Amino acid sequence: MPPGAILALATLSHGLGAFTALAVAPLAPFLLEALGLSRGQVGFFLPAVYLGGVTMSLPAGWLVDRLGVRATLALGQLLLGATVVLAAWSPGLPALLACLLAGGFGFSVLNPATGKAVLEWFPPRRRGMAMGIKQTGLTLGGLAAALALPPVALALSWRHALALAGAASLVSAGLVALLYRHPAGPPVAPAAERPRLAELGAFLRRPAILVVFGCGFLLSIAQSSVLAYLALFAKETFAVSAVAAGWFLALAQAGGTASRLAWGVVSDRSFGGRRRPGVVASALIGAAAYALLALGDTLPLGAAAPLAFVAGAGAFGWVGLYFALVGEIGGRRHAGLLTGAATMAAWSGTLVGPLGFGLVLEATGAWAPSWLALTAVALTVALTLPRLRPLVQRG
Repeated sequence: MPPGAILALATLSHGLGAFTALAVAPLAPFLLEALGLSRGQVGFFLPAVYLGGVTMSLPAGWLVDRLGVRATLALGQLLLGATVVLAAWSPGLPALLACLLAGGFGFSVLNPATGKAVLEWFPPRRRGMAMGIKQTGLTLGGLAAALALPPVALALSWRHALALAGAASLVSAGLVALLYRHPAGPPVAPAAERPRLAELGAFLRRPAILVVFGCGFLLSIAQSSVLAYLALFAKETFAVSAVAAGWFLALAQAGGTASRLAWGVVSDRSFGGRRRPGVVASALIGAAAYALLALGDTLPLGAAAPLAFVAGAGAFGWVGLYFALVGEIGGRRHAGLLTGAATMAAWSGTLVGPLGFGLVLEATGAWAPSWLALTAVALTVALTLPRLRPLVQRG
Protein backbone atom coordinates (compact mmCIF):
# COMPACT_ATOMS: atom_id res chain seq x y z
CA MET A 1 0.00 0.00 0.00
CA PRO A 2 1.22 3.55 -0.64
CA PRO A 3 2.04 5.68 2.44
CA GLY A 4 -0.90 7.99 1.69
CA ALA A 5 -3.36 5.10 1.96
CA ILE A 6 -1.84 4.01 5.27
CA LEU A 7 -2.08 7.58 6.57
CA ALA A 8 -5.73 7.77 5.50
CA LEU A 9 -6.48 4.49 7.28
CA ALA A 10 -4.64 5.58 10.45
CA THR A 11 -6.46 8.93 10.45
CA LEU A 12 -9.84 7.28 9.88
CA SER A 13 -9.16 4.75 12.63
CA HIS A 14 -8.15 7.52 15.03
CA GLY A 15 -11.25 9.47 14.05
CA LEU A 16 -13.69 6.63 14.56
CA GLY A 17 -12.06 5.76 17.87
CA ALA A 18 -12.37 9.36 19.00
CA PHE A 19 -15.99 9.49 17.84
CA THR A 20 -16.61 6.60 20.23
CA ALA A 21 -14.45 7.58 23.20
CA LEU A 22 -15.35 11.29 23.21
CA ALA A 23 -19.08 10.80 22.67
CA VAL A 24 -19.83 11.59 26.30
CA ALA A 25 -18.61 15.19 25.88
CA PRO A 26 -21.35 16.54 23.56
CA LEU A 27 -23.90 14.34 25.33
CA ALA A 28 -23.06 15.89 28.73
CA PRO A 29 -26.16 18.17 28.86
CA PHE A 30 -28.40 15.17 28.10
CA LEU A 31 -26.68 12.94 30.65
CA LEU A 32 -26.87 15.66 33.30
CA GLU A 33 -30.65 15.86 32.94
CA ALA A 34 -31.38 12.16 32.37
CA LEU A 35 -29.26 10.93 35.28
CA GLY A 36 -29.92 13.86 37.63
CA LEU A 37 -26.25 14.83 37.92
CA SER A 38 -24.54 17.92 39.31
CA ARG A 39 -22.23 20.00 37.15
CA GLY A 40 -19.26 18.57 39.03
CA GLN A 41 -20.34 15.00 38.25
CA VAL A 42 -20.22 15.78 34.54
CA GLY A 43 -16.46 15.79 35.06
CA PHE A 44 -16.49 12.04 35.79
CA PHE A 45 -17.18 10.85 32.23
CA LEU A 46 -13.99 11.66 30.34
CA PRO A 47 -11.72 10.72 33.27
CA ALA A 48 -13.42 7.31 33.34
CA VAL A 49 -12.42 6.71 29.71
CA TYR A 50 -8.94 8.05 30.25
CA LEU A 51 -8.38 6.16 33.50
CA GLY A 52 -8.64 3.00 31.46
CA GLY A 53 -6.32 4.58 28.92
CA VAL A 54 -3.72 5.56 31.50
CA THR A 55 -3.82 2.13 33.09
CA MET A 56 -3.12 0.40 29.78
CA SER A 57 -1.15 3.00 27.82
CA LEU A 58 2.31 1.72 28.71
CA PRO A 59 1.42 -1.97 28.11
CA ALA A 60 -0.33 -0.84 24.91
CA GLY A 61 2.83 0.82 23.63
CA TRP A 62 4.83 -2.30 24.46
CA LEU A 63 2.27 -4.50 22.69
CA VAL A 64 2.45 -2.33 19.57
CA ASP A 65 6.21 -2.87 19.41
CA ARG A 66 5.82 -6.60 20.07
CA LEU A 67 2.72 -7.52 18.05
CA GLY A 68 2.63 -4.79 15.42
CA VAL A 69 0.19 -2.07 14.50
CA ARG A 70 -2.48 -4.16 12.80
CA ALA A 71 -3.26 -6.68 15.53
CA THR A 72 -3.02 -4.23 18.42
CA LEU A 73 -5.09 -1.48 16.81
CA ALA A 74 -7.85 -3.83 15.60
CA LEU A 75 -8.23 -5.52 18.99
CA GLY A 76 -8.21 -2.20 20.83
CA GLN A 77 -10.93 -0.76 18.62
CA LEU A 78 -13.00 -3.90 19.05
CA LEU A 79 -12.82 -3.60 22.84
CA LEU A 80 -13.59 0.13 22.78
CA GLY A 81 -16.62 -0.25 20.54
CA ALA A 82 -18.11 -3.22 22.40
CA THR A 83 -17.85 -1.62 25.84
CA VAL A 84 -19.33 1.72 24.75
CA VAL A 85 -22.28 -0.11 23.19
CA LEU A 86 -22.73 -1.78 26.58
CA ALA A 87 -22.45 1.61 28.29
CA ALA A 88 -25.39 2.85 26.23
CA TRP A 89 -27.68 0.39 28.02
CA SER A 90 -26.22 0.65 31.51
CA PRO A 91 -28.84 1.08 34.27
CA GLY A 92 -27.16 3.98 36.09
CA LEU A 93 -24.08 6.11 36.63
CA PRO A 94 -21.81 3.48 38.28
CA ALA A 95 -22.37 0.93 35.51
CA LEU A 96 -21.94 3.61 32.85
CA LEU A 97 -18.60 4.69 34.34
CA ALA A 98 -17.43 1.08 34.60
CA CYS A 99 -18.14 0.50 30.90
CA LEU A 100 -16.36 3.72 29.96
CA LEU A 101 -13.37 2.63 32.06
CA ALA A 102 -13.21 -0.68 30.17
CA GLY A 103 -13.52 1.20 26.89
CA GLY A 104 -10.48 3.22 27.86
CA PHE A 105 -8.43 0.01 27.82
CA GLY A 106 -9.13 -0.26 24.10
CA PHE A 107 -8.74 3.48 23.51
CA SER A 108 -5.21 3.29 24.93
CA VAL A 109 -3.83 1.68 21.77
CA LEU A 110 -4.79 4.51 19.40
CA ASN A 111 -1.85 6.86 19.94
CA PRO A 112 0.99 4.30 20.10
CA ALA A 113 -0.38 2.20 17.24
CA THR A 114 -1.16 4.99 14.79
CA GLY A 115 1.99 6.86 15.84
CA LYS A 116 4.06 3.75 15.15
CA ALA A 117 2.42 3.48 11.73
CA VAL A 118 3.51 7.02 10.86
CA LEU A 119 7.08 6.38 12.00
CA GLU A 120 7.25 3.16 9.98
CA TRP A 121 5.87 4.63 6.76
CA PHE A 122 7.22 8.22 6.67
CA PRO A 123 10.78 9.67 6.66
CA PRO A 124 11.72 12.25 9.32
CA ARG A 125 11.17 15.32 7.11
CA ARG A 126 7.57 14.28 6.42
CA ARG A 127 6.60 12.99 9.84
CA GLY A 128 5.48 16.28 11.35
CA MET A 129 2.89 16.81 8.65
CA ALA A 130 1.91 13.13 8.62
CA MET A 131 1.56 13.05 12.41
CA GLY A 132 -0.44 16.27 12.29
CA ILE A 133 -2.80 14.79 9.69
CA LYS A 134 -3.13 11.57 11.68
CA GLN A 135 -3.84 13.47 14.89
CA THR A 136 -6.65 15.38 13.18
CA GLY A 137 -8.52 12.11 13.42
CA LEU A 138 -9.00 12.82 17.13
CA THR A 139 -10.44 16.28 16.58
CA LEU A 140 -12.44 15.31 13.49
CA GLY A 141 -13.93 12.41 15.41
CA GLY A 142 -14.80 14.75 18.25
CA LEU A 143 -16.23 17.26 15.79
CA ALA A 144 -18.39 14.60 14.15
CA ALA A 145 -19.60 13.45 17.59
CA ALA A 146 -20.46 17.02 18.59
CA LEU A 147 -22.49 17.57 15.42
CA ALA A 148 -24.13 14.17 15.00
CA LEU A 149 -24.84 12.81 18.47
CA PRO A 150 -26.90 15.62 20.12
CA PRO A 151 -29.53 15.53 17.33
CA VAL A 152 -29.74 11.73 17.68
CA ALA A 153 -30.12 12.08 21.44
CA LEU A 154 -32.82 14.72 20.96
CA ALA A 155 -34.74 12.65 18.41
CA LEU A 156 -34.35 9.24 20.11
CA SER A 157 -32.35 9.18 23.35
CA TRP A 158 -28.82 9.53 24.68
CA ARG A 159 -28.67 5.74 24.78
CA HIS A 160 -29.21 5.45 21.03
CA ALA A 161 -26.61 8.16 20.43
CA LEU A 162 -24.02 6.39 22.60
CA ALA A 163 -24.72 3.04 20.94
CA LEU A 164 -24.15 4.66 17.55
CA ALA A 165 -20.82 5.97 18.81
CA GLY A 166 -19.78 2.49 19.94
CA ALA A 167 -20.62 1.02 16.56
CA ALA A 168 -18.13 3.38 14.91
CA SER A 169 -15.18 1.67 16.59
CA LEU A 170 -16.49 -1.77 15.68
CA VAL A 171 -16.41 -0.66 12.04
CA SER A 172 -12.90 0.68 12.53
CA ALA A 173 -11.69 -2.64 13.98
CA GLY A 174 -12.86 -4.44 10.87
CA LEU A 175 -11.26 -1.95 8.49
CA VAL A 176 -7.88 -2.14 10.23
CA ALA A 177 -7.92 -5.95 10.29
CA LEU A 178 -8.76 -6.09 6.59
CA LEU A 179 -6.69 -3.27 5.13
CA TYR A 180 -3.59 -2.43 7.20
CA ARG A 181 -0.24 -3.64 5.85
CA HIS A 182 3.29 -3.33 7.21
CA PRO A 183 5.86 -1.51 5.07
CA ALA A 184 8.28 -3.45 2.91
CA GLY A 185 11.72 -3.43 4.48
CA PRO A 186 14.01 -5.35 6.79
CA PRO A 187 12.46 -8.37 8.48
CA VAL A 188 10.98 -7.99 11.92
CA ALA A 189 13.61 -8.23 14.62
CA PRO A 190 13.75 -11.52 16.53
CA ALA A 191 12.16 -11.56 19.95
CA ALA A 192 15.49 -11.12 21.74
CA GLU A 193 16.05 -7.81 19.94
CA ARG A 194 12.60 -6.41 20.51
CA PRO A 195 12.22 -3.67 23.11
CA ARG A 196 11.62 -4.59 26.73
CA LEU A 197 9.64 -2.58 29.24
CA ALA A 198 12.76 -2.34 31.40
CA GLU A 199 14.46 -0.30 28.66
CA LEU A 200 12.10 2.58 29.41
CA GLY A 201 14.19 3.37 32.49
CA ALA A 202 17.03 4.72 30.34
CA PHE A 203 14.69 7.37 28.94
CA LEU A 204 13.11 8.22 32.28
CA ARG A 205 16.52 9.00 33.76
CA ARG A 206 16.80 11.96 31.38
CA PRO A 207 15.31 15.05 33.10
CA ALA A 208 14.47 16.75 29.80
CA ILE A 209 12.21 13.86 28.79
CA LEU A 210 10.44 14.06 32.14
CA VAL A 211 9.84 17.77 31.48
CA VAL A 212 8.34 16.93 28.07
CA PHE A 213 6.07 14.38 29.73
CA GLY A 214 5.13 16.95 32.39
CA CYS A 215 4.18 19.47 29.70
CA GLY A 216 1.99 16.85 28.05
CA PHE A 217 0.32 16.29 31.43
CA LEU A 218 -0.40 20.02 31.88
CA LEU A 219 -1.63 20.57 28.34
CA SER A 220 -3.96 17.58 28.69
CA ILE A 221 -5.47 19.18 31.80
CA ALA A 222 -6.50 22.13 29.64
CA GLN A 223 -7.52 20.02 26.64
CA SER A 224 -9.74 17.65 28.60
CA SER A 225 -11.37 20.48 30.58
CA VAL A 226 -12.33 22.27 27.37
CA LEU A 227 -13.65 19.01 25.96
CA ALA A 228 -15.66 18.11 29.05
CA TYR A 229 -17.16 21.51 29.87
CA LEU A 230 -17.30 23.77 26.81
CA ALA A 231 -20.74 22.55 25.71
CA LEU A 232 -22.22 22.93 29.19
CA PHE A 233 -20.53 26.34 29.57
CA ALA A 234 -22.09 27.52 26.30
CA LYS A 235 -25.53 26.21 27.25
CA GLU A 236 -25.56 27.88 30.67
CA THR A 237 -23.71 31.09 29.82
CA PHE A 238 -25.36 31.99 26.51
CA ALA A 239 -28.74 30.28 27.09
CA VAL A 240 -28.55 28.16 23.93
CA SER A 241 -30.08 24.73 23.36
CA ALA A 242 -28.17 21.50 24.03
CA VAL A 243 -27.81 20.96 20.28
CA ALA A 244 -26.48 24.49 19.74
CA ALA A 245 -24.09 23.97 22.66
CA GLY A 246 -22.72 20.98 20.75
CA TRP A 247 -21.92 23.36 17.87
CA PHE A 248 -19.60 25.30 20.17
CA LEU A 249 -17.72 22.09 20.90
CA ALA A 250 -17.69 21.30 17.18
CA LEU A 251 -16.12 24.71 16.51
CA ALA A 252 -13.43 23.97 19.08
CA GLN A 253 -12.72 20.63 17.42
CA ALA A 254 -12.55 22.37 14.04
CA GLY A 255 -10.01 24.80 15.48
CA GLY A 256 -7.98 21.90 16.80
CA THR A 257 -8.09 20.15 13.43
CA ALA A 258 -6.89 23.24 11.56
CA SER A 259 -4.20 23.88 14.15
CA ARG A 260 -2.83 20.33 14.04
CA LEU A 261 -2.55 20.44 10.27
CA ALA A 262 -0.98 23.89 10.26
CA TRP A 263 1.61 23.17 12.93
CA GLY A 264 2.56 19.89 11.29
CA VAL A 265 3.35 21.67 8.01
CA VAL A 266 5.09 24.59 9.72
CA SER A 267 7.15 22.21 11.86
CA ASP A 268 8.44 20.34 8.80
CA ARG A 269 8.96 23.28 6.45
CA SER A 270 9.74 26.30 8.61
CA PHE A 271 11.15 24.91 11.85
CA GLY A 272 13.49 22.36 10.25
CA GLY A 273 11.61 19.45 11.81
CA ARG A 274 11.60 20.96 15.29
CA ARG A 275 8.36 20.24 17.18
CA ARG A 276 8.60 22.31 20.38
CA PRO A 277 7.97 25.79 18.87
CA GLY A 278 4.53 24.73 17.67
CA VAL A 279 3.67 23.21 21.05
CA VAL A 280 4.65 26.46 22.78
CA ALA A 281 2.61 28.55 20.32
CA SER A 282 -0.44 26.34 20.90
CA ALA A 283 -0.08 26.81 24.65
CA LEU A 284 0.04 30.59 24.27
CA ILE A 285 -3.02 30.62 21.99
CA GLY A 286 -4.88 28.49 24.50
CA ALA A 287 -3.90 30.71 27.42
CA ALA A 288 -5.28 33.80 25.67
CA ALA A 289 -8.52 32.06 24.73
CA TYR A 290 -9.17 30.71 28.23
CA ALA A 291 -8.63 34.16 29.71
CA LEU A 292 -11.24 35.56 27.32
CA LEU A 293 -13.69 32.74 28.09
CA ALA A 294 -13.45 33.79 31.74
CA LEU A 295 -15.36 36.94 30.75
CA GLY A 296 -18.45 34.74 30.42
CA ASP A 297 -21.74 36.35 29.43
CA THR A 298 -20.10 39.74 29.01
CA LEU A 299 -18.88 38.34 25.70
CA PRO A 300 -21.30 38.91 22.81
CA LEU A 301 -22.61 35.68 21.33
CA GLY A 302 -21.13 36.64 17.97
CA ALA A 303 -17.66 36.72 19.51
CA ALA A 304 -18.12 33.57 21.60
CA ALA A 305 -18.39 31.28 18.58
CA PRO A 306 -15.06 32.35 16.97
CA LEU A 307 -13.48 32.24 20.42
CA ALA A 308 -14.51 28.59 20.74
CA PHE A 309 -12.62 27.92 17.50
CA VAL A 310 -9.50 29.67 18.84
CA ALA A 311 -9.76 27.88 22.18
CA GLY A 312 -9.84 24.57 20.33
CA ALA A 313 -6.77 25.55 18.31
CA GLY A 314 -4.88 26.12 21.54
CA ALA A 315 -6.32 23.19 23.47
CA PHE A 316 -5.97 20.52 20.76
CA GLY A 317 -3.34 21.82 18.33
CA TRP A 318 -0.22 20.66 20.19
CA VAL A 319 -0.88 16.91 20.25
CA GLY A 320 0.52 15.86 16.87
CA LEU A 321 3.80 17.68 17.46
CA TYR A 322 4.07 16.30 20.98
CA PHE A 323 3.77 12.70 19.84
CA ALA A 324 6.00 13.29 16.82
CA LEU A 325 8.69 14.59 19.20
CA VAL A 326 8.29 11.67 21.58
CA GLY A 327 8.35 9.11 18.76
CA GLU A 328 11.52 10.63 17.33
CA ILE A 329 13.20 10.56 20.74
CA GLY A 330 12.40 6.85 20.98
CA GLY A 331 13.46 6.06 17.41
CA ARG A 332 12.17 3.19 15.33
CA ARG A 333 12.97 0.58 18.01
CA HIS A 334 11.35 2.33 20.98
CA ALA A 335 8.73 4.56 19.32
CA GLY A 336 5.76 2.55 20.54
CA LEU A 337 7.14 2.10 24.04
CA LEU A 338 7.99 5.77 24.53
CA THR A 339 4.74 6.91 22.94
CA GLY A 340 2.90 4.66 25.37
CA ALA A 341 4.75 6.30 28.27
CA ALA A 342 4.02 9.77 26.87
CA THR A 343 0.36 8.84 26.45
CA MET A 344 0.29 7.69 30.06
CA ALA A 345 1.72 11.02 31.18
CA ALA A 346 -0.59 13.11 29.02
CA TRP A 347 -3.73 11.15 29.75
CA SER A 348 -3.03 11.42 33.47
CA GLY A 349 -3.75 15.11 32.95
CA THR A 350 -7.14 14.12 31.59
CA LEU A 351 -7.89 12.39 34.89
CA VAL A 352 -7.16 15.62 36.73
CA GLY A 353 -8.49 18.26 34.33
CA PRO A 354 -12.28 17.78 34.23
CA LEU A 355 -12.45 16.81 37.90
CA GLY A 356 -10.43 19.85 38.98
CA PHE A 357 -12.33 22.16 36.66
CA GLY A 358 -15.60 20.84 38.05
CA LEU A 359 -14.48 21.13 41.67
CA VAL A 360 -13.50 24.78 41.18
CA LEU A 361 -16.81 25.39 39.42
CA GLU A 362 -18.79 23.81 42.25
CA ALA A 363 -16.79 25.58 44.97
CA THR A 364 -17.05 29.06 43.45
CA GLY A 365 -20.36 28.80 41.60
CA ALA A 366 -18.77 30.70 38.71
CA TRP A 367 -17.05 29.73 35.48
CA ALA A 368 -14.32 32.41 35.50
CA PRO A 369 -11.99 30.85 38.16
CA SER A 370 -11.88 27.54 36.28
CA TRP A 371 -11.00 29.22 32.97
CA LEU A 372 -8.33 31.35 34.63
CA ALA A 373 -6.80 28.22 36.18
CA LEU A 374 -6.43 26.78 32.66
CA THR A 375 -4.75 30.01 31.58
CA ALA A 376 -2.13 29.54 34.29
CA VAL A 377 -1.59 25.91 33.28
CA ALA A 378 -0.99 26.80 29.63
CA LEU A 379 1.37 29.65 30.51
CA THR A 380 3.44 27.30 32.66
CA VAL A 381 4.09 25.10 29.61
CA ALA A 382 4.87 28.08 27.38
CA LEU A 383 7.50 29.29 29.84
CA THR A 384 9.05 25.88 30.59
CA LEU A 385 9.32 23.94 27.34
CA PRO A 386 11.59 26.37 25.40
CA ARG A 387 14.28 26.10 28.09
CA LEU A 388 15.19 22.51 27.17
CA ARG A 389 18.20 21.66 25.04
CA PRO A 390 17.59 19.82 21.72
CA LEU A 391 16.27 16.31 22.31
CA VAL A 392 16.55 14.89 18.77
CA GLN A 393 19.56 14.97 16.46
CA ARG A 394 18.41 16.14 13.01
CA GLY A 395 20.31 15.90 9.76
